[in-house]
Amino acid sequence: MVVDEMVAAVVRRQSQGQVATFVASCAERMVQIFTGLCGGDPARSRDVDFVVHVVGDLWEYGIPVDSFRSYVEILEGFQELESSGDEIIEVAGIYSFYSILVLRYAALYRSSTDAENALKCAHACLTAMGQLDQNRPGGQFFVQEAESQRRAISAPPLGGVNSGLLSQLREHDRTAGQERLAAIQDRLAD
Repeated sequence: MVVDEMVAAVVRRQSQGQVATFVASCAERMVQIFTGLCGGDPARSRDVDFVVHVVGDLWEYGIPVDSFRSYVEILEGFQELESSGDEIIEVAGIYSFYSILVLRYAALYRSSTDAENALKCAHACLTAMGQLDQNRPGGQFFVQEAESQRRAISAPPLGGVNSGLLSQLREHDRTAGQERLAAIQDRLAD
């Protein structure tokens, strides 16, 4: 797995609230890509709204496990995760796929509290950013993602009293996601 060994070790021993922060942070960085790539398509407006809702719930500690189970089922029905047997080669399709995959693993963690799902979430983020770097000269997105993951593992747990620190983390993640989206859109324009 691509995830940094130190990050993986910390995730495996952290509290549920801390790992919940970690997966919410990963999802926040990637959801910006999905909403940016699919937001202009009227046929996907319900999907975009749903994804935004799920990410919002990932940042809330008191959401019932059953809600996240339901979210996983719905996400598995998204066209990005449907098994067609064909390899995804279109740029927008690739990064939309990774965005939904990350969100699925984040929701799966919240429905199961299995740290391995959190690590799969992190792995999917790193894989997507590694792929983006391969297609852009001088890309630093993989390194930035690894740094973001290290930052997220030391963030306060969801449900704690440090809501200001969590708001700062979420804002940083949104900005990182918007930078990724801009890079992907530049690639699409080429």
